[in-house]
Amino acid sequence: MGIGKMKKHKEMLRRSVLRRHLPETHWFTRARALRMLRSYSRIFIKPNHGSGGTGIVRVKRLRSGYEVRCGLKRTYVGSASLYKAIKSYLKPSGRYLVQRGLRLAKYKGSIFDARIYMQKPKKKWSISGMAARVAAPHRFVTNYQKGGHGVKLKRVLSRLFKKRKKVKRTIKKIKKISRLIARTINKRHSIRELGVDLGIEKNGRIWIIEANSRPGHMLFTQLSNKTPLYKIMKNKRLIRRRYL
Repeated sequence: MGIGKMKKHKEMLRRSVLRRHLPETHWFTRARALRMLRSYSRIFIKPNHGSGGTGIVRVKRLRSGYEVRCGLKRTYVGSASLYKAIKSYLKPSGRYLVQRGLRLAKYKGSIFDARIYMQKPKKKWSISGMAARVAAPHRFVTNYQKGGHGVKLKRVLSRLFKKRKKVKRTIKKIKKISRLIARTINKRHSIRELGVDLGIEKNGRIWIIEANSRPGHMLFTQLSNKTPLYKIMKNKRLIRRRYL
């Protein structure tokens, strides 16, 4: 089993540089979810262990009541039935987090985030690949397993910001945050690969969505430029030979 989301979140919280990029996150309880819905218009409830966007529940505050959504299923409820509706989508045996919902920027009408593929084949962490993960239509998660597709990150950011300087600054910031995340988590865990997922708002604010210690590389097969994919596969072979 991989490193739990809450453990990684707490480790990143200790770094002041990362703290400002972390959305408010707590263990899920009925009281905590209701309290966060008073502060934010939407929240996400995520399994502590798990990947691929499976089992994530989004709760959205409406003018009258709430929309509770998991995958393509959705329920509209009032306050009295909210907790029951949320619980119907959760596995009784699993532990869940509740997290502030982000308003991610869009590319061609669909939300996107950035996947940064970090690897450490030798002594230092390096970025093997960067791509935008664009959600499938009508989805609120961007994961490849849920129909998300890969697009060159620079192309997506250029469409969002228009100004070349802003694109350059954002990519530089993304790289800096990703390297710091990898070093922070590596301090307490023996890892050689990390998939960093960063959310970007319309105004350019960057949020840390997830740091996956078992990242998939299929997203990079969809890019027309195969250089990142070849680099990822080469480093995977190096890591296997040296450390496994």
